[in-house]
Amino acid sequence: MKKDLPSLYRGNISNGASNNLKVAHGLKEKSEPVKQTIDRLFKENRVYRQDVELETNGNVLTTKIIGRTQDHIITINNSVIKIDDITSLKIVK
Repeated sequence: MKKDLPSLYRGNISNGASNNLKVAHGLKEKSEPVKQTIDRLFKENRVYRQDVELETNGNVLTTKIIGRTQDHIITINNSVIKIDDITSLKIVK
């Protein structure tokens, strides 16, 4: 009385499963990337008026951004900071 069941199709996963990164990333606090925050400050024309809190390699600096180049920003006290060295950038309200 025992019947043979039809075989099931089982496809091969060639590149592995990588959905764990997407799930784990969703648990972090959503924050805007540094370059997008800088672009938003310039786009909204709040560069000279808005205080920002910069964190670079453990150093925290509250200042105003007055200019930028492709790779650097310039602060109100003439400090030139490389954008890639900034770990977080928050707008102080």
